[in-house]
Amino acid sequence: MVIVFITQLDGGALPTMLPAITRSFDLSTMGSSWVVGIYTLGLVAATPITSNLSDSHGRRKVFLWELALWFCGCLISALAPVFPVMLLGRFIQSAGDSGIMVLSMSVLLEQARHDNQGRRVSRVGVIAGLSAMVAPVFSGMLMGFTHSWRAYFLVMLPFLLVLFLLTWKLMGKEKVGKHWDTDYLGLTSFTLALTCLMVGITFLRQERAYLPLILGCLLVSLVSGAVFIWHERRLLGTVMPFLPMNLLRKPAYTLTILLGMVGGMFFSLFTYIPTYVHTIFGLPIRSAGTVMTAVGLGSIIGSWLGGLLIDRWGERFTLVFSSSLIGLASLAITLTLWSLPLFVLFSLALGIAMGSLMSAPLQVIVGRLAGQDQRMQAIGGLSTTKKIGTAIAPLIFALAIEAGKVGGTATLGSYRNMFLISCGLAVLSLLIIIPIPFASKEQS
Repeated sequence: MVIVFITQLDGGALPTMLPAITRSFDLSTMGSSWVVGIYTLGLVAATPITSNLSDSHGRRKVFLWELALWFCGCLISALAPVFPVMLLGRFIQSAGDSGIMVLSMSVLLEQARHDNQGRRVSRVGVIAGLSAMVAPVFSGMLMGFTHSWRAYFLVMLPFLLVLFLLTWKLMGKEKVGKHWDTDYLGLTSFTLALTCLMVGITFLRQERAYLPLILGCLLVSLVSGAVFIWHERRLLGTVMPFLPMNLLRKPAYTLTILLGMVGGMFFSLFTYIPTYVHTIFGLPIRSAGTVMTAVGLGSIIGSWLGGLLIDRWGERFTLVFSSSLIGLASLAITLTLWSLPLFVLFSLALGIAMGSLMSAPLQVIVGRLAGQDQRMQAIGGLSTTKKIGTAIAPLIFALAIEAGKVGGTATLGSYRNMFLISCGLAVLSLLIIIPIPFASKEQS
């Protein structure tokens, strides 16, 4: 849990540091977006790799690799003399973060009783939520004392070193059941396909002038994806599939990870909330970000609630409840965008709903479907689809905001469009949930 808290600080700290990083390297708007974009790209590419290696080499080794990569990435970012070097550090750092949440959830699922798995897994969501709330304050204080964004990355180093040594000493060696050969071609083709897809989506969101690059990335992604599917269907029995293909043939797993992608799209909504508050109510951009405290508090409450509901009432009830609450909260915000107090109240409800959907239920469902042998791969696949949704959604929300602009300026209608899309996504979630064929023992 301490590892989860430390590594999840980054997501909350970076928005506070980003203006200083932009000034330090004299970046354009597109350049500064890559500080976040390269991290997301690394997470998407590395998460299934980490999950695969954990099943074949054991969790202890992968935990240690992750912490070592995170340490190296922080060190490179802190000392980076030029922006490309910092981007390299951020990419390495994201590779170190790619499996921490997945590994933690897998361990908790394995240790918990069937009727207590939701509450155990929800602890990860609660800790991550607390970390996200603490991070802006922590990074802001560091910048206030040191007047440098580099201080955050330097302060992380001793913590990571101590965590590495404690993991080395306290986390016992585990027996890996069957010996598997590594699926190198599957690893390479899937990573290339996903990376090119993410790069194409990122540039499509930023600049239409990059059309040749976008088309090239999408073409490479399509070819690499075809190679991956062809190869995975012909694997020998001694090679561990890079993705759990047998699970992908199960409608329950396929629909659940699709729901995870929609859930990832919900989280992208929060990116625009400070801008909305700044534009509509005239608050300074830094003060506008404090409104996110309500969302963060809601997500912590929702994480606990999601774990409780899935243990007491089952998977389908929990998913329907959470998705319905997201839709109702989004609709309430849509109808009361003119009132800041009401927005804070309904954003708290929205945070509860998203926390209860994304923290425990989906992880518990895929973990139960996979069983112990493929649990890491299954949760890793879910985590990857969440991040893909997070990457795709900003393009959709940006188009909605553009459609509502008057004279090139975002208006109340712009943000109303955005929350209406959130309502539509909630309806889509319910349509995905209804046909999921849960086993009867999983619904009780």
